[in-house]
Amino acid sequence: MLGQGAGQGKERWQAGHDVERRRPVMLQGYACAEGEQEVVRAHAAEYQALRHPALLEVCAVVRGEEGVWVIYDWPPGARLDEWLVTQDVVPLWIALQLFEDLIEGLRAMHGAGFRHGRLEPSRVLICEQMEGRLGASLSGVWLGPDAPSPGGDYRAAGAILLRMLGGDGRAGAIADGLDALKERVSGDARGALRELLEGLLDEDSPGRLDNPRTILEAVARVRALLGAEVMCAVEGGPFVRGSREDDPDARREEMPAASVEVAAFFIDRAPVSAAQFYAFAIATGRKLDPEWFQFNAPRGAGELPVVHVTWREARDYARWAGKRLPTEAEWEKAARGTDGRTYPWGDAPPVPELALYGQNPAPGVCGERPAGRSPYGVEDMAGNVFEWVGDWYEGDYYSQAPPRDPGGPRRGTKKVLRGGSFAHPAFALRCATRGRYAPEERRANHSFRCVWSLREPQPR
Repeated sequence: MLGQGAGQGKERWQAGHDVERRRPVMLQGYACAEGEQEVVRAHAAEYQALRHPALLEVCAVVRGEEGVWVIYDWPPGARLDEWLVTQDVVPLWIALQLFEDLIEGLRAMHGAGFRHGRLEPSRVLICEQMEGRLGASLSGVWLGPDAPSPGGDYRAAGAILLRMLGGDGRAGAIADGLDALKERVSGDARGALRELLEGLLDEDSPGRLDNPRTILEAVARVRALLGAEVMCAVEGGPFVRGSREDDPDARREEMPAASVEVAAFFIDRAPVSAAQFYAFAIATGRKLDPEWFQFNAPRGAGELPVVHVTWREARDYARWAGKRLPTEAEWEKAARGTDGRTYPWGDAPPVPELALYGQNPAPGVCGERPAGRSPYGVEDMAGNVFEWVGDWYEGDYYSQAPPRDPGGPRRGTKKVLRGGSFAHPAFALRCATRGRYAPEERRANHSFRCVWSLREPQPR
């Protein structure tokens, strides 16, 4: 890529490979006269000392024949411009999370006296950051004199947010981005989002947003109105899946217990609600099973977890929302974390204050038992509703599964459900418990939640 920056000379971006460290890098080249090279190199070397999760690390600054090269680590991930081409829908929560990462990165950059100056999707990498969370990290820094104002960087970040929502990045396209969300997001949340976008992109807006504090406050207002759309981050890395042989409640299908590594992902904090699923049915013209209304339509049931859904209906909803069903491994890591606990809250046996289970007649409102949350803040992963996941069921799958990102068997006759439900006994609430039903079956306790990640683990 070649670009011409005002007062910045010619800038070149080139992919490369660090032979010594055996990892990819990205090179930002700045063409300048020999007399300017030392000034530019010193400026870039100062930036090299900056460390922040949302800023790609500079591993070297070198002088060449025609200028200075800044060499960035380029971890596995997806460049934002290339990734957006492949997406029909970007969930609003994810778009806000990636945007928030950009603002935090810019705040760190500006606080150290640097400017970006040319922020665009091609300079953003979605990757696992320093702490293992999936997020957006920036490459690029203004190397020349006459640095632009910080406000230009924030406007550019706002244009990227609008691009993720379906607009073309211009202030005049805000309505297009909001219109794409009308079937998935409440009117109040869309109103707060409009204020955020106008404050970033419309220079005449009375609510102009031009500093990170007010921008992040506006993001928080949108998040607060998203309700069931909230997602929780789960870092990439290993965890212990399955049950030990000395667990008296363990079944053979849960063994052997072994370390499994999963890539970072986000998971819905709560199961999909009846209201969300009904909005999906209306938007897509899907005819609902008559019995669906019997279980999901009583007064006040809209915010309860949707039930009486087949696996394929759950899969189709997830795709419509720009997400997917979790794998068994992802679901279990989100439920138990990395310390091998038996239940989402720890090793203590279930009690009514922690989970809805036993002989209850129907699901309950999600989030009423905060003490039962998982280590990642995920609600109701034990009890309340039995949750479809993406995998086919195979009794001895664990003994042959790959150690990284297992996606389940290639084929089968039944799909896996996890977490137990309002009608299950206590032992079914263990994080390792595996249920299975035919994908076309409907039950009054069958529900689901969704995940989002860069790539979907494949069955093998």
